Amino acid sequence: NTGMDVSFKASRLWAGATNSLLQIDGLRHIIEPSASYVFIPRPDTSPPQLPQFDSESPSPLLLPIELPDYNDIDSIDSENVIRFGLRNTLQTKRGGEIEHLIDWNILLDWRLRPNATQQTFNDLYSQLEFHPRTWLTLQSQTRYDINGGSLNLAYHELTFTPNEWWSWGIGHEYLRAGFVDSGDNLISSTMFLRVNDNWGFRTTHDFNALDGRLQQQFYTVYRDMRSWTAALTFRVTDNGIGPKDYTVAFSFSIKAHPRHNVGRDAVEPYHLVGE
Repeated sequence: NTGMDVSFKASRLWAGATNSLLQIDGLRHIIEPSASYVFIPRPDTSPPQLPQFDSESPSPLLLPIELPDYNDIDSIDSENVIRFGLRNTLQTKRGGEIEHLIDWNILLDWRLRPNATQQTFNDLYSQLEFHPRTWLTLQSQTRYDINGGSLNLAYHELTFTPNEWWSWGIGHEYLRAGFVDSGDNLISSTMFLRVNDNWGFRTTHDFNALDGRLQQQFYTVYRDMRSWTAALTFRVTDNGIGPKDYTVAFSFSIKAHPRHNVGRDAVEPYHLVGE
């Protein structure tokens, strides 16, 4: 396989911009267009001919296109795709430090040679973080099917962080029926507790409002190892069909080169179990 990434940044500064409600002390706008091209030749043995031990599972999230980030090895097939991205960031000063006021990323895949199950253009994916105050965060993820004109995913979470020791978030997720499964209407709650400088604990619960079922539970213990961070996660999934699914996963991240941004597992806990 082969590929390439192209991106650039442009910025503008408004040093005199102020707003007491949003804690704005100066504004800087950064725009970053990007394009990632990936080519994977057709394998000698196609995925349907392989035992599917590590196959691709249906996911509401946008899957990576580059290897090894895409790690469902039994589902790797020919690929010829360009992923376009446009990130807009608004930064301001708070307490003498630079903070993101808004961080908005939009992605769209253009498949140059789609297979029989694919469209030329994938869903338009939007990921937004808004920090109106230092202790308040609004996170949003949406997927819009530009081919069929339907909203496939809408997830929004509001997180309160009074201090560095604990936080609590409440969210709602809508998943269109037929997109991944029969559809979801979930209410989620996420609690993080920092026990001390070395240990932390996070729980996430997803409650299905359609049938009153606790659909998914995440329990994660974090350990700070100075130069890297380890996480042990236990997940219980009840999809309402068949037995419950239990997952135990261990992950670690090097602080100097983190794979995910700080706090990303609050709104995307799936990467903790390798999804």
